[in-house]
Amino acid sequence: MSDGHKKSKTILGCLGFSAALILVFLALCMFLKMTEPVNVASLQGIYKEKDTLDVVVIGASEAYANYCAPLAYEQYGYTSYSYGVSGVPGSLYQSMLKEVLSAQKPKLVVFEMNGLLQKDYYYDRQGNLHGYLDNIDGKENRAEAIEYAVADENKDDFKLSHFLDVYHNNWQDPGKSFATLYTRIGMLVEPRSNLKGYATFAKTASTKDADEVKHNYFTDKSKGIFTDLMEYCKSEGLTNVLFVRFPHQNKDTEPELVAELTDMASSHGYKFVDFSYSKDEAGIVKIEDYYNDEHFNVRGARKFTNYFGNYLVSNYDIVGEHSAETKENWQKAVDNTNDILNRAEADISDNLGTYYYELSVYLPEWFMVR
Repeated sequence: MSDGHKKSKTILGCLGFSAALILVFLALCMFLKMTEPVNVASLQGIYKEKDTLDVVVIGASEAYANYCAPLAYEQYGYTSYSYGVSGVPGSLYQSMLKEVLSAQKPKLVVFEMNGLLQKDYYYDRQGNLHGYLDNIDGKENRAEAIEYAVADENKDDFKLSHFLDVYHNNWQDPGKSFATLYTRIGMLVEPRSNLKGYATFAKTASTKDADEVKHNYFTDKSKGIFTDLMEYCKSEGLTNVLFVRFPHQNKDTEPELVAELTDMASSHGYKFVDFSYSKDEAGIVKIEDYYNDEHFNVRGARKFTNYFGNYLVSNYDIVGEHSAETKENWQKAVDNTNDILNRAEADISDNLGTYYYELSVYLPEWFMVR
């Protein structure tokens, strides 16, 4: 063998070894980059919708637990999506809207206000900030959101060079890491989102959940962020923007806060509607229709989706014209969603606590996600 051939073989071997190391590192990064799996499903699934959404609901976990988009399509004919991130602060709502508008032209944007009705510490919870910022595609949007929503002393933690510093301890929770990894892989290969962001636990709330008393807070910081959000909506020419409060089990919005939110929204040409006092009208039953003090289980989500969907079609022209392919895809989503909802509702009777979300569509029924 000539020296030149040996040299080429050595170089190819080094290149192959380097490529293998890179692949191992990338796989490790995907494994360690743990967040709530539903966040990955919600944030990545919207990119698959191909400008087909009539309505987008933006918010924290209320957006995906209390409202089920495929059910709304089945009942009222409009396409929608729960663009929700668990515990997301309202300081990221503007960025979430930017990400939505990069791929969609919805007839109506709905913001669930939980992320703006907390004490100020809510804005600095690093895990919840990472849950959104580390799972979107828009690089420029991500950079702008970091500047707006992350404290100066924490900005470096969101840079790629600090990845392992942020995620290095996640190997201690391999179950959740694998669930997140499987969800990432599923969202890469699946051609469509099936549940359109919806997720739930198959259980009922406890009496302890029902007895826990919580309050809303609308701080000066939150008021400034809310104003910035509405100004951004106006700058984008969005006329149909609705701000809402979805029902919690034991935390109705304080009347004076309802008045203030209504006035602020109205002054910018928008509307705030508080549904926390609509539980009786929607037929919601305490404990039975919730899986904890803040979120509906399947039973409650069915009732509230019907109630909220009826409100939307009665007050907004949102049912769009869609292609035969889009209608076919949405019917498949409806079928898959109904299968998941039926499974979840059957499990509620045993209070299994099984987690049902996008990944559940791909997994066999015996594979329980907790």
